[in-house]
Amino acid sequence: MLRSGRFALATVLGLFVVLAAAASQAGPTTDLTFEEAAKRLHYNPDDRSALRSERIIATDVKRTRDDQLIAAVCLLLPVPLQTIQGNVERGLNIELDPDVQAFGELSPDAGEAQFAALGYSASEAQEARALLAVEPGERFNLSKAEGEALRRALGSLDPQEPASLEKAMAAYRKVLAARFSAYLASGLDGVAAYDFRDDVLEPAAELQAAYESAAPFLLEHFPGFGAALEAFPRAQPQSVSNKFYWIKLRVEDRPTFILVHQMVEAGANYMLMSQRQFFVGHTYDAAQAVALALPYGERTAVFYVNSAFTDKITGFFSGVAQSVGQSRMKEELSSYFGDIRKALK
Repeated sequence: MLRSGRFALATVLGLFVVLAAAASQAGPTTDLTFEEAAKRLHYNPDDRSALRSERIIATDVKRTRDDQLIAAVCLLLPVPLQTIQGNVERGLNIELDPDVQAFGELSPDAGEAQFAALGYSASEAQEARALLAVEPGERFNLSKAEGEALRRALGSLDPQEPASLEKAMAAYRKVLAARFSAYLASGLDGVAAYDFRDDVLEPAAELQAAYESAAPFLLEHFPGFGAALEAFPRAQPQSVSNKFYWIKLRVEDRPTFILVHQMVEAGANYMLMSQRQFFVGHTYDAAQAVALALPYGERTAVFYVNSAFTDKITGFFSGVAQSVGQSRMKEELSSYFGDIRKALK
């Protein structure tokens, strides 16, 4: 299974730490209601009735690319946002995801040293050994320049020497630090393509497509946020906060490292988050999630749209692969938010 969204789901709770605190202050407002948002995501009257009765409803969203998996989920959480903040402070955010093995917040000013804790465990030494002989293809997502740099730095090392494995990890940290710096400087324009045998995969174009899918909704109801997401790193309003993380999780039963940009805006009666995975170590190319929280009486309505991109669903059997991928994405979204709701009761 393409493992694309669980970290994003876990940090939906994390974003509410910021949102719950900010929502009590004066700020931007929206007239968007639960009913209107549900209609925009194509939930019919029966669906909306089921949502009010504690159902979790996942639905397909129209793809804009053949390599895209995209689904939405909606549910009501049984507490107001202010209560969620306390739960998150007790650790119910990233730790809720069993696949997240490690993570760290990234500062724009801290440099390469902040990646020092990022690495493979002793039981994952085969991943570091693979870096010593890295080639274009499915094993690692790397640009042509990154692959060539790794081969120059590591190609002569003995894969059986423990020191070689640490040198491999140090070289890979440099790749991630450079990716982060390029993204901070240029946003999607700084996201290099992955070298894939005789082809290239372009996560920047995929993430731009994800933005364009969300733009009509965002620019209508949250124009400042929508413009900030498109323009990053330029023209960032004070109402929008930007945070960055590296995470280590398991994808297709392998550890991988992912670079994440989380953008949050909170108003008097709404909470909005974008989470962009602008570098993914292997298996899929990139992912973009958008979450919206709206008050619903004493409860909170959460709308979440997750979009992931992978070449594994293109080609001769693409119809079957897309169908299976969509179904499993919806199952995972529903299951995870079910766990979140149980944790809050």
